[in-house]
Amino acid sequence: MKKKIILTGITVTAFLILAIYLFNRPQLLGNMKSSCTEQTTTTSDITFSGKAGDKIKFSFRSNIENGDLNMILYDSNNHAVYTLDQAKALECFFTLDASDTYTLAAECNNFIGKYNIKVYKIKKQAP
Repeated sequence: MKKKIILTGITVTAFLILAIYLFNRPQLLGNMKSSCTEQTTTTSDITFSGKAGDKIKFSFRSNIENGDLNMILYDSNNHAVYTLDQAKALECFFTLDASDTYTLAAECNNFIGKYNIKVYKIKKQAP
């Protein structure tokens, strides 16, 4: 009987931990990746909706052998609102100033290499 109570307690605790994780995990808004073996000049993008105050996480990995790669976040009026730093690996955050539709553009110029970026919305923590 005591073992059954302990097992039930462990099961309930594991379920609660899983439920809290699933409720609070970041929401994937989009991702893009590319691999170029010849010099390429192009722009790829992903679009997502956001509300004022949303905290956005960018998870970025790259291997640039040649050329330039710029990751720029634009609002719906095509104004650049955030430019990611250039790095081989980067995780950074940005808080949206306005409710809008945003576009993250990967602008490649004579680019050889590869990149992978994921964009998440971070859940707001209770005060």
